[in-house]
Amino acid sequence: MFIISKLFTYILLPPGIFVIILFLAAIFAKKAKIVFFSAAVLLWAISTKFVANALLYPLEHGYKSDTITPSAVVVLGGGTNSRDVLKAMPDAFKREVYGLLIAKQESLPYIFTGGGIQNIKEAENIKKDIDMILKTCNCDIETFYENRSLNTFQNAKYTAKLFEKLNLSKKIYLVTSAYHMKRAIMIFNNFGFQIIPKPVGFYYDNEYTFWDIFPNAGNFYHSYKAIHEYFGLIKTYLRI
Repeated sequence: MFIISKLFTYILLPPGIFVIILFLAAIFAKKAKIVFFSAAVLLWAISTKFVANALLYPLEHGYKSDTITPSAVVVLGGGTNSRDVLKAMPDAFKREVYGLLIAKQESLPYIFTGGGIQNIKEAENIKKDIDMILKTCNCDIETFYENRSLNTFQNAKYTAKLFEKLNLSKKIYLVTSAYHMKRAIMIFNNFGFQIIPKPVGFYYDNEYTFWDIFPNAGNFYHSYKAIHEYFGLIKTYLRI
């Protein structure tokens, strides 16, 4: 019963159902068979753990670390939901909490950077989370918030200005999602920061089971994040 249930889950739920539709289209279509077949294979591939891991591994491993004594912990924003009890989105919440742990352990100021687009006030939402956590845990951590940036380039740009205002040296622990760390390092280096990377929220997982040959939405999401990051790296190389 368990096996049948799992099979139906992988077959009937996206992206599995769309893979099947594309394969059927490739079989019965009079034209563009190769297009449908190629699309089916590609969708299946990027929705499997094998391909997702292959895309993620170069991003989540091999970080360059400077030999420094950091003056602060810098945490990059990753999205918030003002209607939730804890405002930070799951990936952003990991960054938020890991940054607080480092700041507490190292007795360093905690600096959050992220403005949010349109009506999303990310820094304000994160401050609510952090104030609640610090009050509940009875922790005393100096916190600062950069609230103008809309992307990683602006994160670095406005954080550099904040460091000048606070008279802090640009030697930092940098906290962001593991897949995003290489691009973040590249950009922050461009603004004069020296960095000890502190990645969190790893997606790469090299433990496999039989079921990993089937497509699922989680693996598709991981592949999407990795592909998006590769495009971001190309854009960064061309910009700096």
